[in-house]
Amino acid sequence: MYYTKVRKVLSPTRGTSKSAGIDFYVPEFTEQFLSDLIEKNSFGKKAFELGLGRWTSAAKKSVTEQIKITGFLLYPQERVLIPSGIHVNIPEGFALIAHNKSGIGSKHGLDRLAEVVDEDYQGEVHLSIFNSGINEVTIMENMKLIQFILIPVLYDSIDEVPTLQELYPDKTERGEGGFGHTGH
Repeated sequence: MYYTKVRKVLSPTRGTSKSAGIDFYVPEFTEQFLSDLIEKNSFGKKAFELGLGRWTSAAKKSVTEQIKITGFLLYPQERVLIPSGIHVNIPEGFALIAHNKSGIGSKHGLDRLAEVVDEDYQGEVHLSIFNSGINEVTIMENMKLIQFILIPVLYDSIDEVPTLQELYPDKTERGEGGFGHTGH
């Protein structure tokens, strides 16, 4: 898989040479990134301009220095769409599938939402996150937030069959049983 960076962001990495997941990072909080983040979400522009509310900032050294935004708060039951700064060229016959990072999910209660990047997609990859926890979480620049796994895809035809008997000519032991049907 090939990629290009279109923002100030760390390159995607694997934790180890045998890690299935490819870690994607939150880009640096440049003015353009913050503007795009606000545009794609329902963040208040006034809070951004004042450095208040959901925005966290580094300490100011003098009154004349501009506030450097270093993070933003994602409140419980809130979702955010984060531009990753990465475009990918996915190999033929593959898709990039997003998964939670175990530490981010278990420690912070952050879950990924949208998850499929198709091989013919040529736009910027976005990180779609939902805070399912009970506490606000600070999303920081350079934070590992999502991992993607490159998987093969079979492009079989999708054909309608007129009846269930034609769809399932042979009965299985399981049949229509689901949601715990096979035991605990």
